[in-house]
Amino acid sequence: MRLSLDFGITITDILKENNDGELFHEMLPSEQKPSEELILEIFKDINFQEVDYLALTGGHHQLIGETINSLPVIHVNEVQAIGKGGFHLSGLDESKSAIIVSSGSGTACILAKNDEFIHCSGTGVGGGTVLGLSKLLLETDNPEEIQDLAERGLSKGTDLILEDVVSGPIGLLPSDMTAVNFGKISKSDSRVSREDMAAGIVNLVGQTIARISTSIAMAFQVTDIVVVGRTPTFTSLRNSLEEAAMLTNFTPHFPKNAEYASALGALLIAEKNPDNRS
Repeated sequence: MRLSLDFGITITDILKENNDGELFHEMLPSEQKPSEELILEIFKDINFQEVDYLALTGGHHQLIGETINSLPVIHVNEVQAIGKGGFHLSGLDESKSAIIVSSGSGTACILAKNDEFIHCSGTGVGGGTVLGLSKLLLETDNPEEIQDLAERGLSKGTDLILEDVVSGPIGLLPSDMTAVNFGKISKSDSRVSREDMAAGIVNLVGQTIARISTSIAMAFQVTDIVVVGRTPTFTSLRNSLEEAAMLTNFTPHFPKNAEYASALGALLIAEKNPDNRS
C-alpha cells in the first residue's frame, strides 16, 4: 500500500493506493497545520508495516520529518505534484505540452513539457474568492448553495455586456460577452436577485482564471489547457472557462478526479523517484 496527503488551504486530500493499483480518495477540512499527530490520527486504522511510503505535498508539508513510526515520508514539491497529477489525469500523449491550471482557493498555472513542470503564473483569484465574495454579498459560503444559486441566475443581471456598451460584437467577441463585471450595479437602482449575484460572482472568477490561463498558453505556444482542483466543479464557472478557451482556439480539458490531482501527482513522483525531496 502507498499513501499520499495534499495539505490544501481549505481541504486536505487523502489518497490510498492498494497493491492492485486501486485508488481510494477521502478528504477532510484543513483546520490545523500538518503534524505527526494529525497524520497518525488520519491513518489510525492503517498498519504502517503494510505501507511502502507516505508522499506529502501542499502547504507546510515540510513541517513533517522523513519518517513517522519508521514509515518513510517522501516530500514532493507542490508544483511538481500538480503538474504530474494534472497531466496524468488529462490522458494527453506524453509528447504534447500543456498548461496545467490548478484552481483551488487560488489559482496556479504550470507548464507541463517533456515530463518537466514549471510554474508560469497564477492569481489569488479562485474558489476562495467565490466563497469570500459570497459570504459578503450573499451571506453564505456554502459551496453547494452558491452553485445552486448561480445555476439559477444570470450574470447579465450584474454585468454589462458588449451589447450594452457598443451595441454589438467586437472582433471575435460576441455581443453577449462581458464588458464590465458588476458594471450594472452602479447604473441601476433595482435590486439584484441572489441568483444573479451568485452568477455574477462565479462569472467574475471564471473569466479571470480563463484570461490568465489562455494568456499563459499563448505565451508558451501551447494549445491544451488542463484544469484541475475543486473550483471547476462549479458548472457555471466551468462554462466561463470553456467559453473563453474556445474563443481563443485553445482546447480545455476537465479530467475526472481533478480534485485530487496534486495528491495523485505526489504519489506518482514518489513511486518513480523514492529519493525525491522538495
